[in-house]
Amino acid sequence: MDITLIAIAIFILVAIVFLGLYLFKSINKKSFTAEDGSVFDNESDLDVYNKLYEKTKPLFSSDAEKGSAQSILGFEKSFITNLSSEGFPDLKTLVKYRKQFKSLSDLINT
Repeated sequence: MDITLIAIAIFILVAIVFLGLYLFKSINKKSFTAEDGSVFDNESDLDVYNKLYEKTKPLFSSDAEKGSAQSILGFEKSFITNLSSEGFPDLKTLVKYRKQFKSLSDLINT
């Protein structure tokens, strides 16, 4: 019984030490926050995100849904609707918008 009690005490002590280390690391961790609230670990990721956010903001704004424009940033209105809410339920739909996907990929990767 004494060995069991000692083993439980050691286990609890080790758990407390690991919890303390984890909390200490997370307290000292510097984070970078974008204007929309997204959090990043380093400034370079934040800069990439901010540039991409500025380029793609019109795609996800509520004004884009209300407007009567047929395209936004060169993307078809139906593609943006599928992308943001409805999804792409089958291969036929994906193939239909393959050029739009390529354009979106180019926009994100540049």
